[in-house]
Amino acid sequence: MTQADILKAALIVWGRDFYKKRSLSDVAQYLGVTKPALYRHFSSKDALMDALYNDFFDRFANHVRQVLPEALSQESRNKRLLFIGRALADYFTRNKYDFIFFLNLVLGQEKPGRTFKQELQRRGVFWAEKKNHFYLRMVLITVVFSVAHYHLEKGCQVDEPAEESVAESLRMVSELVYDGLCVPGSPVSMPDFDALDRAFMAMKEAPPIDARHDSAASAQLLAAVARAIGEAGPWDASMKFVAEKAGLSKSGLYAHFASKEEMLRQLFLKEFEHISQSLKRVLDLSPDPMDRLYLTLRTVNDYLRNNRDVLLVLDWVRLQRIELGMLFPQGSLELFSFIHELPLKAAVARWDGLTLARLVLFYVVNQLMVEVRQNVGNEESLLNLRELFIYMTHGVKGWKE
Repeated sequence: MTQADILKAALIVWGRDFYKKRSLSDVAQYLGVTKPALYRHFSSKDALMDALYNDFFDRFANHVRQVLPEALSQESRNKRLLFIGRALADYFTRNKYDFIFFLNLVLGQEKPGRTFKQELQRRGVFWAEKKNHFYLRMVLITVVFSVAHYHLEKGCQVDEPAEESVAESLRMVSELVYDGLCVPGSPVSMPDFDALDRAFMAMKEAPPIDARHDSAASAQLLAAVARAIGEAGPWDASMKFVAEKAGLSKSGLYAHFASKEEMLRQLFLKEFEHISQSLKRVLDLSPDPMDRLYLTLRTVNDYLRNNRDVLLVLDWVRLQRIELGMLFPQGSLELFSFIHELPLKAAVARWDGLTLARLVLFYVVNQLMVEVRQNVGNEESLLNLRELFIYMTHGVKGWKE
């Protein structure tokens, strides 16, 4: 048994459970050895995790290094973005456990000195077009959502997908990246962003559409989670720490809720209900489905920017891999039905309302978390949101070169 054998086993065993548990005993059982045998190679579970992190980036950087020269040789920025998107989708579709590792332990969990960009640069991979980082990030978000959807459809059971299945996944990613959600050449016009924003702000002012009516206890708990995350970082925040920030003992916290999952579930159901109430009013501003999609993005973006505690906790739940079940009230999903009135590509048209709602939330939350880290102001955030809308509907070819 070599270190490489242990790393491969940990990637599979822990990946099957999406890194909710990281038991050395499970790794030893998979390899058919004793737990002490693992310690001859790794002094602790943390040492194994660190080696797993480095091994992932060594292999991932090697793949990117091989495709980057051809990507950079493409004739336009949009073609370069498409090439990179296909290359990443190809890698993550074929390597399910690398994708699970990336999704659960890399994406959004960057620590000082160990960011995604820094890890690649240490391995000789550079993306020189700094001004295009925003566009590259949008493409990466599409790849992550599409590949996750692919593996979920397969039930996460296929370790080595057939070539036909891989080709199908790559077609989907390529179409979404290059053309967006809508059928190319479809007779749809872009929204009048300025007019919609003026109408949105006018409606917001009387009364504010982001008014919240949480109970004092719920507001206190949600703010406590946000403070805990802000002080400890999303990787070190614990429920005990959250309880302390709320002025409660850990047992006192559970006296209010049967479990941490139930606590967070109830809090988020209330928050999504607030967003739904706002969205109901905003969608009355226009019957046009393109307008309504932009207004949906605008509403979610505005609500989460103005309620940053919700945004931070929402991202923390994802990073901590906490299962909360269905968070969208049925009424919220019905509000997304207008999306099917768009001239959607056939593959996307088959998606149900929940998948489309998750897509919208996934794009907005990922973009906002970057803006929070970079301290982006409201005006720049609004411009980013418009670029995001153009990309979602028309792909990279909708962006000006």
